[in-house]
Amino acid sequence: MENFNKDNTFLARWIAGELNSEELERFENSKDYPVLKKINDASQNLKAPTFNDQALLIKLKELNQSQPEGKVRKLIPNWAYSAAAVVVVAIGLLYFATMSSHYNTGFSEQLAVVLPDNSTLTLNAKSEASLRKMNWNSNRVIELQGEAFFDVEKGKSFKVLTDLGLVEVLGTEFNVISRAAYFEVQCMEGKVRVTSNVLNKTLILLPGDAVRVVNNTLEEWNFNADASTWTSGETTFYNTPISQVLLALENQFNIKFDTSNIDSNKRFTGAFTHKNLNLALKTVSGPMGLHYAVDKEKGIIKLNSNHAN
Repeated sequence: MENFNKDNTFLARWIAGELNSEELERFENSKDYPVLKKINDASQNLKAPTFNDQALLIKLKELNQSQPEGKVRKLIPNWAYSAAAVVVVAIGLLYFATMSSHYNTGFSEQLAVVLPDNSTLTLNAKSEASLRKMNWNSNRVIELQGEAFFDVEKGKSFKVLTDLGLVEVLGTEFNVISRAAYFEVQCMEGKVRVTSNVLNKTLILLPGDAVRVVNNTLEEWNFNADASTWTSGETTFYNTPISQVLLALENQFNIKFDTSNIDSNKRFTGAFTHKNLNLALKTVSGPMGLHYAVDKEKGIIKLNSNHAN
């Protein structure tokens, strides 16, 4: 073996695709390449959740022993068993290093997650987040869909990646909403850097600052950073499109609205409780000039403007 005895990282770099073109060409032309390629190809059939570092070696030994003695040389040379172990371990390390921890909530659910640095994120209803705990110190990224409240330890930093924007933080409290065509960030404490993918614009938020991107338009406003958040059982809105308010109601109470008879672009300022559906419906529909009726057959709540026929 030309390189294996000299470079203990050679096989791992090959598996990870990190060999340069010269190394790869020399390796592929070596007499050892066909055997190691078979080992690597066979290892791909090992499913990661039941990863067994002995399974491949056993298969190789059985294959080698099945060859008639005296007719052909050993199919797998002795050094290949050690090489196979290196390949398997390297694949296992790569798998666990890139494996994500995934969290999600259903209707009416909230979930608090303690991060590796003791920061916390709390997922609101119908939301999901993922992160890689194994290499958290070098890859502090959380992928988010839905809504989450973050409480970051002082001196700690990480990034929240969404489809519509990136949030970068350092020791702070903030809330992020990322849904289809809607992105919102509120800063309660510390400092937050927000980058909109849609508008290619970056803003710095201080306590009480908020920003949203809706219909490809950037909106900024201020709020009371000391006020309670949805984590305490009440969701508050400021000049928010009613479509987003109704979606929050659907997620919180596991209901479905028929909005075909209302203007979904109207804006709502106010709050609704998480504890009582009837009260929540009244506090949203009243100020918006809406009335509602339950269609039990279809299992939906039909909304209409009060002046509609």
